[in-house]
Amino acid sequence: MMAYKPVESHEEYLKILEHYRETKEITKDTWQSMSLEEKIDFFDGIHTGHVPMFDENGDDTLWTVWNYEEICNEFIQCPEMFSVTDISKFIDMLDDDCDQSSFMDDTLKVIRSIIRFHGKDGAIYLLSHLSDIPEQGKEYGLCDSLRYLVVDDITFPYLKEAIAVADDSIRNMLSRILHGEISGLTSPLKFAKGIERERFCELETLISS
Repeated sequence: MMAYKPVESHEEYLKILEHYRETKEITKDTWQSMSLEEKIDFFDGIHTGHVPMFDENGDDTLWTVWNYEEICNEFIQCPEMFSVTDISKFIDMLDDDCDQSSFMDDTLKVIRSIIRFHGKDGAIYLLSHLSDIPEQGKEYGLCDSLRYLVVDDITFPYLKEAIAVADDSIRNMLSRILHGEISGLTSPLKFAKGIERERFCELETLISS
């Protein structure tokens, strides 16, 4: 489950904004005093509207945007702060209906960064938890997460190592993803070109071997 469900109405957002102003004092450097769990919660809160980015007039408010950017950069640049199992926390945040695709790109970059740091163990963890991808995040979780690993020169070898030791259920899931056999999803092969397509085809061969 995601830490938060997305805020669905302007009225709900205004109530959150009012509550946030009453209970939180955000400055430019607030993120530095947060614990890791608080940063993860803040990261997801921005994505879902539970941490307000804008005031009633649509202007940036409370330094939250700045703090988000700093937290996002730290997550990507300092993956050693995460354990392998923290990948699940970011998997749970994936949402195909998120109104800002850049937020989901940020989340996928964090996942990739954790895998870069933990190597094959990180890739194995992601593959073994593909079945945990939330229904609302399957496009990002099942397709784009693989694309991010495939196009990256660091994580692609780890992905191949993970597939080499994967069991039949994981290989079957990957085959269904690559062949577009999961309802509502587009095969990542459909629009892949150049080196990306070559690498997906290499994975396809590895999966079936």
